[in-house]
Amino acid sequence: MIPSRARRGETLAQALQRRWPVLVLRLGALALFVYIGDRVMVEMGHRGWTLPMEAVVVLRLLSSLAVLVAPFEGFVVALEVDKWDWFWLDAGDRSAEFQALYQEWDKVLDLALLAVAAVAAWRWRDPVARALALGAFALRVVGVAAFIATEQRWLLMAFPNVFETLYLLYAGFRLLAARDRMLTSARVTLLVVVVTLTPKLIEEYFLHVLEQRPWDWVQLPMPHAMEPRAWVAITYLPLLLTGLALAWRSRNQPAQ
Repeated sequence: MIPSRARRGETLAQALQRRWPVLVLRLGALALFVYIGDRVMVEMGHRGWTLPMEAVVVLRLLSSLAVLVAPFEGFVVALEVDKWDWFWLDAGDRSAEFQALYQEWDKVLDLALLAVAAVAAWRWRDPVARALALGAFALRVVGVAAFIATEQRWLLMAFPNVFETLYLLYAGFRLLAARDRMLTSARVTLLVVVVTLTPKLIEEYFLHVLEQRPWDWVQLPMPHAMEPRAWVAITYLPLLLTGLALAWRSRNQPAQ
C-alpha cells in the first residue's frame, strides 16, 4: 500500500519518483474495475438479469467499507456500485411506485456510504478540509431526512451532496501529492468550495428538479451511448483540473 504521506523533507517530485509504479498500478486497476463493471452491467441488461433488493443492500454496504481500506479507490468503487444498483434492480422498467421507493431507499444507503467516508474524513490532517467535509456531511443528512419526511425532491438540491466531491478531491490530492495539507489559503479554500459545489448543484438540479438527465435535455454531437460519460466529463472537469493543480502546486514543498 502506498503511504498517504511523503517521507519527511521529500518533495512531490521525489515522492512520485519513488511511488509511481505502485500508483499507476492502483489507478490502472481502478480504471479496469470500472470498465469491466460497466460492461457487465450492459450484458446483464441485454440478458434481463437482475438481483434481489436484499443482495443489492449487502453489496452496497460491503462496498462502503472499502473506503476504510483504500480511501480514494474504495470510495470510487462504492460510487460505482451505487450507480449499478439501478440496473441490478431493473428500476427503469418498474412501476412509478417502485421508483419512488427506490429514491428513498437509495438515499438512505447513500448516507451509509457517506457516514463511513465521514469516519475517514475525521482523521484528515488538514483541519479546514476536515471541517468543510464534516459540515457538508451534516447538511446532507439534514437534506435527506427532510426529503424522506416531505417527499419534496427540491430539498436534495437545497442540501446537495457536496461531501462526495470534497471527499474525492481531498482523497485524490493525498494519493497524488502525498501531502496532508491541501487548503493552504482562503483563496484556495474558496476555489475548492466552488468547484466541489457547482457540479453537485447541476447534478441535483437535473435529477431532482427537472427529473431528467442532461443528455436528454441537450444532445451532444456524438453517439448517444457516449453522451452520459461526456456530460460527466464536462461537469466534473473543473474539479479534476483543480485537484491536479493543487497537487502540482505542492510539488516543491517538502513534507513536514
